Amino acid sequence: MRKQIPIYQGDSYVNSYLKESDKSKEENTFLSLQHFDFHYKCEWKNVIPVHRLGFYMVVLVMEGEGILSIGARDYYVAKNMLCFVPPGVITSWQTELEAHRGFFCTFSEDFFNLGRTDKQYLVTLPYFQAGDNAVIKLSEQDMEYFVTLFRLIEVEARDRSKSTHPIIRSHIQTLLAKASFISGTRKNDQPKFNHRGLKLLQDFTALYLKDFKVLEDNKVVKLKKVSEYANELGVAQNHLNDTVKTITGKSAGQLIRQQLVSYATACLKNSNETIAEIAYRFGFEDPSYFARFYKSQTGTSPSEILKSVESTS
Repeated sequence: MRKQIPIYQGDSYVNSYLKESDKSKEENTFLSLQHFDFHYKCEWKNVIPVHRLGFYMVVLVMEGEGILSIGARDYYVAKNMLCFVPPGVITSWQTELEAHRGFFCTFSEDFFNLGRTDKQYLVTLPYFQAGDNAVIKLSEQDMEYFVTLFRLIEVEARDRSKSTHPIIRSHIQTLLAKASFISGTRKNDQPKFNHRGLKLLQDFTALYLKDFKVLEDNKVVKLKKVSEYANELGVAQNHLNDTVKTITGKSAGQLIRQQLVSYATACLKNSNETIAEIAYRFGFEDPSYFARFYKSQTGTSPSEILKSVESTS
């Protein structure tokens, strides 16, 4: 029986993430589409099983270490690191240390975009794309900057009133922009993407992610060809590929394969199914072909993943 992967919306993540749930915070968490929350890293449990978030998360690590899995990547997270977890991507956390310090905040796209004209900003940030570098190593000087910024967010978060929302959004915008500058992902000379291109990327992403949602009902994934997605979107395949690559640096097909590998890795690590069963679940009738595909994408075979899981269990 395949393990179900929970999806946390609003404040539903609190009980799974925090050692002791603060009821006062839970009751005051901004609900529905306007989600924002702020907590301390030391409140995290030592093990947070695989799950998916329905919102964005940013974590600043001041002390401690552990393994943060985001999609198909396992990141060693330690002091002076800034971590970005996008919504909808399979995530988990594991550590053997008790001493941890830092901050983390979560926010929904609707919360961040309220009042913005550029509502595709979050989509264009590479560190929020599954498969890219979601962890940034900070210098001591940069670390001081982000600690100060998180402290400012903390002050406004304590108020818990809607009057602080614009200030919180402004601080989050500053945080994301500074992180982009440090990582070199959004340089000042980066070409501006037009609204139509960003909208096309957003619609394309929504289409192929929808095809993966059948996994929640234990159904077989039936992915379409890029040309079929292009037809649904009413554009030429070449135009879709060119637009996606201009914005993300990857082709439309690469984004789909990247997501497939992310889900397949989670199944290999967290289900009792055989490689053949997992292959079939993702539309591969030939397990050996699935194994070759998986290794070509990750450099590791499915059997090696299973062995590593067995050796740690």
